[in-house]
Amino acid sequence: EGRQRFPVRVRYAPPYRSSPEALASVREVEKRAKRLTLMELTERTCKWPIGDPATDDFWFCGLPSLPGKPYCEAHVGVAFQPMSARRDRRR
Repeated sequence: EGRQRFPVRVRYAPPYRSSPEALASVREVEKRAKRLTLMELTERTCKWPIGDPATDDFWFCGLPSLPGKPYCEAHVGVAFQPMSARRDRRR
């Protein structure tokens, strides 16, 4: 038919790596986390999952979340990429 087909190119972005400082902050925060169950979470608690959901040792951070975010400050630092990192991936 009248349409020319072009091969589809798939480009994968390199994985984003959190800074060592952000990861150290997460480890410290998790030492004082509230260790909430799913049923204990509220709109104001950090919903960062910790552990294997298939085990009894699975919990959520539970510290106060940042306004408009589902996570506390430390977990936001590793969950969301800065815009500059996303822009650099497209090249």
